[in-house]
Amino acid sequence: MFNFKFISIVFFSIASALFAQEIESLKIGIAPHSSARIIYDAHRDLKTFLEHYFNRPVQILSAKTFSDFADTCDQGNTYDLIITSPNLAYLAQHQAHYVPLMTYTKGLETIILSKTSSLLKDHPKTVKIAGQDPVSYATLCGEEWLEQQGYVPGKNLIYSYYISASDSLATLLLKNQVDLIIISLPNYLRLDQELQNQLFVVYHSSPKPGRIFLAKDSKGITIEEWRNALVAFSQSQEGARHLKATKLEGFEMLEPHALDTLRAIAQKTSSRLTH
Repeated sequence: MFNFKFISIVFFSIASALFAQEIESLKIGIAPHSSARIIYDAHRDLKTFLEHYFNRPVQILSAKTFSDFADTCDQGNTYDLIITSPNLAYLAQHQAHYVPLMTYTKGLETIILSKTSSLLKDHPKTVKIAGQDPVSYATLCGEEWLEQQGYVPGKNLIYSYYISASDSLATLLLKNQVDLIIISLPNYLRLDQELQNQLFVVYHSSPKPGRIFLAKDSKGITIEEWRNALVAFSQSQEGARHLKATKLEGFEMLEPHALDTLRAIAQKTSSRLTH
């Protein structure tokens, strides 16, 4: 004789599990390249688009530091889609099996700022320089350039890293707490004009690979479905508003091996993460 009560409980449990899976939020992890407010505002249109596209809620998440964000990405069980710097994208691909899908046509540019235009020309014995995080892509690119100019970390170059927005770094510079700061071009452009007018650009890099969108099969969404969603986003009004908010120019779809040339800087990043 059938136990209808038992069958009803089993059916209800299965239905509840399927319903919970259906409405489970998708989580977008975004590298902490700016303040939480700026990150959320800049990616609000992506959130809105994906909520309508997949018909389910979407959360925008970040982390306190690039290092914390990298650790979470490399564990591979928190974010469904990530948007991160090229070096961290390489690690996420090779350590947590994310797949690179899209980037911006405008690459990342690094800016080094000083209070005086002649600081490095005066050959100071010691230069104090601040970056946002030891594994920030902009920080790594700025450090590489300074070392090419003959400055040696620990000898005539002293680094400090701050968990702060770019305007806070600019304030440190204006207060003479550091001699130079390293930030990305988008963060430089977000500085108030009054702040920009008090600072000198010591170095402005050529464009490097831009931020990378990566995803993985999760919560019933395949890599191919993520790719199709990002293609649709790149052609949408929400995508156009996102580009305006982030001061970027366009989108470019990527092949799986697009990040292979970043192995060296990713290895340097990895060594810093493990210390």
